[in-house]
Amino acid sequence: MTRADVRERPTLRDRLVGDIEVVGVRPVPDDQRTMSAWRLFIVWLMASASATTPLIGMLLLPYGLWYLIGGICVAFLIGLIPAALFSEMGREIPLTALIVARKSYGWHGSLLFSLLFSVVNLGWFGLNTEVGAQILAAITHSNIVLWDCLVGGGQVLLVLYGMKWLERFYRYTTLLLIVCYLALSVYMVLHFTLRTPAQSEPMNWGTALTTVLTFSILAWAYKISTTSRFAVPARRTGGMTGPYFLAAPVGIMLSVLLMGVLGAYSQEATGNWNIALLGAHISGWGFVAAIGAALAVIHTNAMNLYPSTVDLLVALNTVFKPRRWEQPIATLVLGAAGTALAIAGILSHVQTLLTDAGDIIIPFTFVMLVDWIGVQRKSTPEEAFFAPPTRFSERWVLSAVASVAVGFVLGFWGQNFLPSVCYTVLPLPVVGGAAAALLYGLLAVHPSHWQQPPTSHAAHTPRGAAAAGARRARHE
Repeated sequence: MTRADVRERPTLRDRLVGDIEVVGVRPVPDDQRTMSAWRLFIVWLMASASATTPLIGMLLLPYGLWYLIGGICVAFLIGLIPAALFSEMGREIPLTALIVARKSYGWHGSLLFSLLFSVVNLGWFGLNTEVGAQILAAITHSNIVLWDCLVGGGQVLLVLYGMKWLERFYRYTTLLLIVCYLALSVYMVLHFTLRTPAQSEPMNWGTALTTVLTFSILAWAYKISTTSRFAVPARRTGGMTGPYFLAAPVGIMLSVLLMGVLGAYSQEATGNWNIALLGAHISGWGFVAAIGAALAVIHTNAMNLYPSTVDLLVALNTVFKPRRWEQPIATLVLGAAGTALAIAGILSHVQTLLTDAGDIIIPFTFVMLVDWIGVQRKSTPEEAFFAPPTRFSERWVLSAVASVAVGFVLGFWGQNFLPSVCYTVLPLPVVGGAAAALLYGLLAVHPSHWQQPPTSHAAHTPRGAAAAGARRARHE
């Protein structure tokens, strides 16, 4: 071996630093787009399978077991298409949804939603960190603030290395999570009296569906493209395919179904939906099982912190020129802020967080899908999303922003003036989202001063697309 070989061999420090993800909001290079449908399914199965997920069982417990299961299944059917379309969006164009939103809502409109969703994701990060810290503090009979810091710090470290290592973490810990919750379930069966959760209140489909949708699939939907941009491109699979189309939504809702039922039984038998807290009373294997369940918090929290980082970068890059190390710096800052929220006790405000976030996220999601499919027709070139705006209509797409505002008003206050069927049978935020999508669709069909001018024809021609690609290559 020569001295040159020794000098060229990467050191441990080089490897640790080199694996930190710095792609930011730029298009993901083709050589990094390798995630299969199965791995995309595992990512979202684990992201949805947090120690917090059994909470859904407690929230729907008054309706009884069978209505709980029925509510989750109906919610899956409602959220399937939006979630799957966002997944395909990331495979068609390797950008996060908030960058694509620059065409849907304008640069400043996208900036507004990016800041808002960064805060929402930060709230979820703090919530899940607090749940994990509670479990570990109960097991070890130690200070919860210490565990808030340790759990938060561990999650930040993982997210620093981005989707490549997140996907591996999810894949290699899937069996651990299953074994841990199986062990806790066996303990509950052996030491408590199990009864099938009975119905104690009349089924309110509107309330039940709103709870499930804002807790899970429609809260996640716009984030899915943040992960699917690392999946195998649609052009390599001949376009849209069943496995990729279904992977994310099925993964999300399968976890909600299984852990929701588990949470309902735990609430009924033990008086607490958080079955992982049983680890405080178990020695030996139960102790290990509870720790494993607490570590599962990282699954969901990584998928809160990671999109929150990307959303914040969208906002920053609207104002400032992108920098190479901005993604890891944003991760560190947001992780510290989310841990502070956990210490401040965000868990006590969970119901407000769930409902209020859904009232804005669902109209945003529906309007953006109408724009992506019906207005942009999935053909806007990557370079167009990074061309600085020169007109007001490129900074603000008022038709889209106004439509989301209408959807929010309907979802938030609609119970005061809409027919009762809109909130006792239907999920009110979805009613607001559907109204927003319909309004935007009508405005898009009849262009006026509300509507953003279409992207120039040259950008959609092969020559225009090739020129855009060449400019990007020179820039990189």
